[in-house]
Amino acid sequence: MSDIFLSYSQKDEHRVRPIVRHLESLGWTVFWDRNIPPGKTWDEYIEMHLDAARCVVVVWSKDSVRSHWVKTEAEEGRRKQILVPLKIDEVTLSLAFRHIQAADLTAWNNDASHVQFKACIDAIAALVPQPVRPAHVPVTPVEPPVAKPQLPENFVLIRGGTFMMGSPEREADRSTNETLHEVKVSDFAICRYAVTQEEWQKVTGSNLSFFKGNNLPVERISWDDCQAFIKKLNEKTGGGNYRLPTEAEWEYACRAGTTTPFSTGENLTTGQANYDGNYPYRDYPKGEYREKTVPVDSFKPNGFGLYNMHGNVWEWCSDWYGSGYYEECRKQGVVENPQGLETGSGRVLRGGGWGYDAGGCRSACRSRGHPGGRSNLVGFRLVFVPQFKA
Repeated sequence: MSDIFLSYSQKDEHRVRPIVRHLESLGWTVFWDRNIPPGKTWDEYIEMHLDAARCVVVVWSKDSVRSHWVKTEAEEGRRKQILVPLKIDEVTLSLAFRHIQAADLTAWNNDASHVQFKACIDAIAALVPQPVRPAHVPVTPVEPPVAKPQLPENFVLIRGGTFMMGSPEREADRSTNETLHEVKVSDFAICRYAVTQEEWQKVTGSNLSFFKGNNLPVERISWDDCQAFIKKLNEKTGGGNYRLPTEAEWEYACRAGTTTPFSTGENLTTGQANYDGNYPYRDYPKGEYREKTVPVDSFKPNGFGLYNMHGNVWEWCSDWYGSGYYEECRKQGVVENPQGLETGSGRVLRGGGWGYDAGGCRSACRSRGHPGGRSNLVGFRLVFVPQFKA
């Protein structure tokens, strides 16, 4: 049996897995697998592990708060008085659990050094001291700690994985260039924000942006301008580690594990992103049209802690654009770290902008621009190739 019973929504599995790994790396055994062995009913199996566990950790999210099973398991843990609630989304707990002071991990981003996560571990340790196991009882081996990367300020390490890139045929406002296909990306680090005018000014000594403001995204910059900026930045830092994201990296980062049209779900409101609210998604209500860019740290970040992946400014990617490129990728099966076409006439743009409709801000929406073209609708964000510290 396990030291810790982890209660969660299966929709959150990709976010729960790093929590399990951290707990296991500290010596605890964790029950979180919902597979029922032959001869056992669901109720029997769950009850057996709940009774045996010394601590119940409940992961609260927008999905788990609606789960009957998660609520039931939380209630059981509360009766045992060994409940440790972790909140990974901004959710309001039901009346039965309102008195619980949930640990807020909404900005955790899989960072074991995060102060809130450390507080959670301390809370668990106070309730569930490390077990003294007999020498003959083997402990399930855990993966060695992942090397810690050295990242610049405001960069987030995104652990790679496989995802479905593009959009399903049923998705509203999709284009034929969004053929759904499977892609595998490696680890990469990306900035939480689009490059600001202040950052651009420091590197280049100039600022051609139409909307002026230090914390506004730099715009009216071409793909070629971005390359010149990156070259200067790498010379200044002496590492040569900055670059534009590939289109696959950009979408993987934008989705943050979601499969819906937006990282916010089935809809994107103007309270969540900056776009032309006169043209909402599908038949949802209209919203605000700001007619300009907003600061790069506006609105709530996505599940990876990244801001304004939807709207505000379109963002340059490194790839040459090809309308049929996704279809070619689909035929290959799983494509690893795609780089786009070898040549072309336009570079990929992603994310939508302040002057576009909501449909143009979808995670899968693709656009393109001439490498030398400039527009006050277009900016960019950086990827950093991390140097790892053992």
